[in-house]
Amino acid sequence: MTNSAPQASAAQSIWLVAEREIVTRAKTRSFLISTGLLMVVIVVGAVVWSALAGDSEPDRVGVVGGDSALSSMIEEFGDATGNPVDVEPVATADDARRQVADGGLDAALVVGPNAQFVAISDSGLTATLGGILRSAVDQAALDQALAERGVDPSALPRASLTVEQTTADRPDEGQRIVIALVGTILLITAIMMGGSMVAVGVVEEKTSRVVELLLATIKPLHLLWGKIIGIGAIAMAQVLLLGATALIAGMATGLLTIQGTAIGMFAAVIAWFVLGFLFFATLYAATGALVSRQEELNASSAPLTILAMAVMYSGIFGIQALDSTLIQVLTWIPPFSAALMPIRIATGDTSTMQIVVTFVLMILACAAATWFASRIYQRSILRTGTRIKWGEALSLAR
Repeated sequence: MTNSAPQASAAQSIWLVAEREIVTRAKTRSFLISTGLLMVVIVVGAVVWSALAGDSEPDRVGVVGGDSALSSMIEEFGDATGNPVDVEPVATADDARRQVADGGLDAALVVGPNAQFVAISDSGLTATLGGILRSAVDQAALDQALAERGVDPSALPRASLTVEQTTADRPDEGQRIVIALVGTILLITAIMMGGSMVAVGVVEEKTSRVVELLLATIKPLHLLWGKIIGIGAIAMAQVLLLGATALIAGMATGLLTIQGTAIGMFAAVIAWFVLGFLFFATLYAATGALVSRQEELNASSAPLTILAMAVMYSGIFGIQALDSTLIQVLTWIPPFSAALMPIRIATGDTSTMQIVVTFVLMILACAAATWFASRIYQRSILRTGTRIKWGEALSLAR
């Protein structure tokens, strides 16, 4: 019985502090407004993105005086170039010009005598559509010349091209990359907001001397862990809410079509998010303990802010150069792995061994950051006066 009492007391103390942080932070007007605005931005962004992505309709081309073979040829060349074309017959050249001017047609092709063709457009043909029409016209002229010489074009052998891929298609790769990138941005947002809340909370309690009253009843480490767990729970709830909003909006607008893949990728992002947030939150708590005034907090937390921005940029720009030596090295180094590994998992550019090893290294980094921050917090939380510089903080942690 004597061994279980301290554990219960510690758990109860940590929970009371965490509960106080959750209730206090969740009811703040700024938190509610910022969360609501982010949800609106995500939904609006998904709708706009879907509208822009779905705006690639086939080009509409009218044909005057042509036969069905020419129309089929234009559509076949369009499909071959990945630019679908819908062909419809038009009675006269004047009708074709009017429909092009009104926007009903993107272009029109008028078939004249002696294999003479006229293309009508409002402001010039695009390079792709122009190439499709020229290829169709050349093929039609060739078929006509062969027919005039008694040669059946359909009896001639047609060249064929078979495409062989060395790498299998991964149609869901783009969706998984988007989820990973969004997760990285949410991670940095949570670190900057949640980490700042931890640091500001520590400074507020230190400035108002509330911490002296709290430490009269609970231990410094219990207060530290209560604040980290409470604010971490708020940050996690916000990320889950925003992530769920993004998933629902993406599926509703058709941007995400593979539900299992999306949810699996989201789970991987959350796992790395927890470790990344824990790493930074503990260190932000230490920065708060190093100062006695709010004005000094920016200078104290500047190294962490720079590191967090470096992590974010490594994820955003690293996706363009995953094979580069720098990104490959950073992938193994915490806390950069928290941003880069979800992207590598999304692209399939990793192995099970790398996932496990980097995850273990990130856990060890979190343990080291927790040990370091705990020692600084315990030895600095009651100190007042001038700001403790990082050089002195390192000596305190020994």
